[in-house]
Amino acid sequence: MATGTCNESAGDISHLKKQLAVARNEIHNLRQQIKALGHNHQKEVERIQNMLDSWQCRSCTSSTVPTRIPEDGVSLRPIGVISTWFPEKKGVPRQPGICVNSQGKLALFNSVFTNPEHALEGLEGFSHMWILYHFHKNDSSHVRAKVSPPRLNGARTGVFGTRSPHRPSPIGLSLVAINRVEGSSVYFCGVDMVDGTPVLDIKPYIPQYDNPLHCRSSNLRLLDGREAEEPMGTSPGDAVTCTAQPARPESRIGEREAPDGEEGAQPSVVPPVGTQSERTQVRIPSWITQPPVCKLNVTFNDRAKAQLENIERETQNGENLEASIRSILQEDPRSVYMRERWGNQFYTFLICNLHVSCKFDDSAHTVAVFQVKSAGKLCECGQPEWQCSAHGES
Repeated sequence: MATGTCNESAGDISHLKKQLAVARNEIHNLRQQIKALGHNHQKEVERIQNMLDSWQCRSCTSSTVPTRIPEDGVSLRPIGVISTWFPEKKGVPRQPGICVNSQGKLALFNSVFTNPEHALEGLEGFSHMWILYHFHKNDSSHVRAKVSPPRLNGARTGVFGTRSPHRPSPIGLSLVAINRVEGSSVYFCGVDMVDGTPVLDIKPYIPQYDNPLHCRSSNLRLLDGREAEEPMGTSPGDAVTCTAQPARPESRIGEREAPDGEEGAQPSVVPPVGTQSERTQVRIPSWITQPPVCKLNVTFNDRAKAQLENIERETQNGENLEASIRSILQEDPRSVYMRERWGNQFYTFLICNLHVSCKFDDSAHTVAVFQVKSAGKLCECGQPEWQCSAHGES
């Protein structure tokens, strides 16, 4: 009798558990349906709101362009952030090819992808990549139709004929060399961005598609599925090298500077390549190859050399830093405004947590580096070491 009662109780418990599981499953389904209905409701509200905002009477509709552009612009979501040697705009190279030793790191956000490292699979097979990013430190109150590129030495030209960062849409573009891909980060060299720059997108560099001088230099399939002709002297499997200069908007350097760029007005023609039927002419402004301003001669005094030697012993990176400092200064990082307003004044900038102090001599086309000190160290008097003249090295 007791055994039968126990069996009935066990059966009831099992039945109740099954019913509870069914109830939980139904509750879960109802929650999902409510959530979906909420999303659909929100979409309908947004659609109706957009219709109300864009509604026009017949007379207005007939007199306007059919396609309406949102007045509030287009919203872009950063996918990651760049870490570089340059914490501020002052001293940042204007092109990625100027300071090839400068190192950078691009870290993807895990809020965009659940597993951001999956999005980088395959990128390690490329030597270079394009980085599209936002000029987040542009503080211009308005955009001008014409700008004054530093290397044009004060001449003005249209903003869309330049690489000035002061544009209606402040988007930067840099071609950089990939060092390695680790997890959700990409390490690269050839930096021309400020530390903390938001990244909008990255794309691998493919010379067969991106460089017009090499657009026929591959036996790979073209984007539209056609076979590309095999170039003379190239066999299947041969690597295709590219010597084209990286393209990228310049970084605005210093405070109260006039807009800058990297362009000119007189076009020059690169000799055509390929057969008669495939020849491609690439035109660039003549002052890109023959600028009206020359490169500067960079010198380091004895104190600066000794400081760099100490840095090299401490960090094993002094040699690269010296080359980077030299490459930045020989291209004159000052804007036209700074050259004209404070021609032969002292100039300082930060690189790799170091404070570099130098002095320009525009008449001799030289710049002398006289101090390289840590930007974070404090002197015994409490001032930053690089600002103190009463203590430390003479």
